[in-house]
Amino acid sequence: MTREESPQPTIRIVTTQMSEEDRDLGFGAKVATESLLRFLNRDGTFNVQRTGLSQFALRNLYHFLLTMSWSVFLGIVLLLYFLSNIVFGLIYSSLGAESLVDTSNEPTVNMFLRGFFFSVQTFATIGYGTIHPVGIVPNLLVTIESYTKSE
Repeated sequence: MTREESPQPTIRIVTTQMSEEDRDLGFGAKVATESLLRFLNRDGTFNVQRTGLSQFALRNLYHFLLTMSWSVFLGIVLLLYFLSNIVFGLIYSSLGAESLVDTSNEPTVNMFLRGFFFSVQTFATIGYGTIHPVGIVPNLLVTIESYTKSE
């Protein structure tokens, strides 16, 4: 099918007998008096059904994020935060022990843990000051990390 031949998406409103109060769309008296039906029921359910849309149109990232529960959304955000700190921790540890200097009384010997903790401190803007980057490449990596996490 060409673009001109493809069926156009349509919106069908599921109707039931409604009182004048139930016809209020929430957009003011003019819209309420000119419209015959509500788009949203008082219990929060939708009074509109979409037909003719592809599954891809309904399964984009924005739609996915809007329709998930808060607990799933927060879980995904925390997982992405944790994974990004692991990735940056691995990169910091691959640069060597001299790239991240730990000046605390008990320095972290494990380079991955040192990089991971430094990444968490950078992201959370804690900045204890006991772990700091040394050299151009580690400082550029801190810059890149701060840009990726500031949005």
